[in-house]
Amino acid sequence: MKVSNQLIEIRDHCSKMGWEIVKEYVDEGLSGTLSRDKRPAFNEMIKDAYRKKFDSVVCWDISRLGRSMKNLIMFLSDMKDRDIGICSLRQGFDTSTSMGEIMFQFVGILSQWEASMISERTLAGLERARREGKTLGRRKVANEKITAQIIELRSTNKTIRQIAAEVGLSVGTISKVLKAA
Repeated sequence: MKVSNQLIEIRDHCSKMGWEIVKEYVDEGLSGTLSRDKRPAFNEMIKDAYRKKFDSVVCWDISRLGRSMKNLIMFLSDMKDRDIGICSLRQGFDTSTSMGEIMFQFVGILSQWEASMISERTLAGLERARREGKTLGRRKVANEKITAQIIELRSTNKTIRQIAAEVGLSVGTISKVLKAA
């Protein structure tokens, strides 16, 4: 469906509701999966929302605001914090109504549930890896040979920066090795 068809439906709805259209934000040909910085009109709309240039966002479909559940929930939450309603024509989603507010809360509950499920799966995966004897976390950068080299270089009064450059490690890693030695 072309954006022009969506705009016609939005304009008709706003007219029926007696709402004034302050501005139309259209990112023609850009997917809702793109990040905010790659969608100039969407980015401008969020900035205008922060400036309270309007009271409500009307969209043809909630997916126009974002396809990622995380980004959509963040957007909806930001708008709620600024007391800006969201109306999606296809879903009949309007946070200015009591049913729309319930739907908003339901979406929030689902996103929290999704986050807790991801967390549980991650913890289960880590536990399985531990039981299998796998080493978790970052690999150790400084082994015995490198540690000995760092200590030797430090004994020749080289600075930590000079040592880091010579052995190819960060200043922070060199400091940690020297503190532990």
